[in-house]
Amino acid sequence: MGLIKLLWDLYYFPRHHESTLTPDDWPPDGSLHFVKCTDEAQKTVPNTHIQYEFGANVGEDDRRIVTLSMEIMKRICGSGLVLTKIGSNREFSKKEKFHPERFPVRYRRFLEDIGSPVSIYVRNEKTLELLARGFDATAFWMNQEINTADPSFFDFYVLPDTPAILSAEDAAKAVAVGNYDVWFDLSEWGPCALYITLNPETVDVGELQKLIAAVCEENDILFQNPPTILRTLEND
Repeated sequence: MGLIKLLWDLYYFPRHHESTLTPDDWPPDGSLHFVKCTDEAQKTVPNTHIQYEFGANVGEDDRRIVTLSMEIMKRICGSGLVLTKIGSNREFSKKEKFHPERFPVRYRRFLEDIGSPVSIYVRNEKTLELLARGFDATAFWMNQEINTADPSFFDFYVLPDTPAILSAEDAAKAVAVGNYDVWFDLSEWGPCALYITLNPETVDVGELQKLIAAVCEENDILFQNPPTILRTLEND
């Protein structure tokens, strides 16, 4: 069952992909890195931002990255404004008379039923956006635990605290034009990694790397950037 699910996920959710052979001077298996993404990847983000990857030095399916990423995002977000975007990409067959309710719809109803004060923006049945203070991983873990028919993608944005952003809809509009400090994109399918896109004018990448290294150390995990990458970061 595990192998079937892995193949299914790789087929339907190829959000990030790349596999390369490691040089002789690469850090050991089990170590993690924080590196600037390729120039090709930079083309997909605003020209005011830079994308980095928190991932494994060797191998691509290090599941420790998921739980570590949750702690990293929590610390970076602090008490700032955070937009959580939940997206469903699953396409159901038109031949099916009935199909399972999408997770964004189910989670919206859950928030409404408990009277949550979180600001909600509903684009359509495939997308739900939530604005709150601080990082909240509840929806992510709920999707992992109770949902099997419709796995969803999660994006988290740290926004500038301005009077113009009062609701999830305002935040979504700001994100659409690149007005955010940090964007977290946790990829679980294909290479398991946390992609961090940041505005270097408002976020100190050196301090961010120290935070990531501290989280790894606290969990007894070796954090070590490859030598060639380390020199690149120092020259940026």
